[in-house]
Amino acid sequence: MNENITASDIKKAEKQILEQQSRVDYDIRDFPIAFIVENFDEGEYFVPEYQREFVWGDDYKVRLIESLLLGLPIPLIFLSDTETGELEIVDGVQRISTLSAFLNNELQLQGLKKLSLINGFYFQDLPPAQQRKLNSKSLRVIVLRSNTSEDIRKELFNRLNTSSLKASDSEVRKGSYGGEFLDFIIKLSERPKLLEIAPISDKLLKRQENIELILRFFAYSNNYVNFKHGVQSFIDEYIENEKDKFDAGLMEEEYTRMLNFAEKYFPYGFRKNKSAKSTPRVRFEALSVGINLALRINKDLKPRDVEVWLNSDDFKKLTTSDGSNSKTRVKKRIEFVRDKLLGEG
Repeated sequence: MNENITASDIKKAEKQILEQQSRVDYDIRDFPIAFIVENFDEGEYFVPEYQREFVWGDDYKVRLIESLLLGLPIPLIFLSDTETGELEIVDGVQRISTLSAFLNNELQLQGLKKLSLINGFYFQDLPPAQQRKLNSKSLRVIVLRSNTSEDIRKELFNRLNTSSLKASDSEVRKGSYGGEFLDFIIKLSERPKLLEIAPISDKLLKRQENIELILRFFAYSNNYVNFKHGVQSFIDEYIENEKDKFDAGLMEEEYTRMLNFAEKYFPYGFRKNKSAKSTPRVRFEALSVGINLALRINKDLKPRDVEVWLNSDDFKKLTTSDGSNSKTRVKKRIEFVRDKLLGEG
């Protein structure tokens, strides 16, 4: 116990807690999905300025629908009564707009893992019983009373969206896949040479960025021509395809050879310059995969003028973040490095 805290301090703290608690008044309700969507479509829900734009990609949208069809729980939706009678969406715009798109046959299911047989389906293509079940499925909704001030609603939104740290993609994969393949990737990621030539900040290293980089290296090396737009779904699919048939010996050989090559011929490894303390993903992908593809063609490769094209405007444009994960950009940046190393570009 802190000896500096007096009885008076405790009394004042109790008063403050009670005052702040009294500012939040709410009901807990269960609304069927069809009811939520109908009200949203008819403009009965108000989206305040502090809410996010509708930014979910299709990967997140179809994952929500799959979760609902599987009967999995989803996070609470927070609404607020207003004096005009509208319900303000405090948190849940992404989920509600996704449900609206699906029930209105504007969202096609793609890339589902558990329910792979309904890939390509719209809502109207589902079995009638499943349509009815989804329509009638109730979602738990917290409805703030109209006397809840706007600053409290904003505070709630901010806390819901910033109070927890989202698991990184690598952390999620460790929980979802596991097994010998991920164990092998983790073992490679722990080798010190990677961080020597591709430094990763302590913050990102704790989020297992080293594992992410190695997965990208192998996934793009073996299938970049089939990349579409979603990096994480692309890597997940690669893991699914490789986990039971991977050649650890060959993969380790290529990975080691790539690192040794970068260490020998690239003045700053995968860094932009000598003082850089972290390695951008797109730069690592372009260089590591380009090296690997070139070495598959010529194991005795001895490149020339590496620094010239590394510092060129063409390479910088291909490895900037803007549009970095478009299908065209991924292909161009990897093949740019491959061809430059082979003396063909």
